[in-house]
Amino acid sequence: MKRGPKLTQVAIMANRMKPLARSHRIAHLRALIQQQPIRSSRWEELVALLRDEMSGPSGKEVRAR
Repeated sequence: MKRGPKLTQVAIMANRMKPLARSHRIAHLRALIQQQPIRSSRWEELVALLRDEMSGPSGKEVRAR
């Protein structure tokens, strides 16, 4: 049986948060970042996810047809 790449705990958590509204994902990421020691590997991963989330489209943009 062929398996995909092993996901990190942060990647698994990010997949589980996808159904949440964007504002809720951002709030959860901020809360999780505050719980981690500064500059730890998990902190770095969470900060990168938050950066990606905040730089992405807001979802309120009108899409061209």
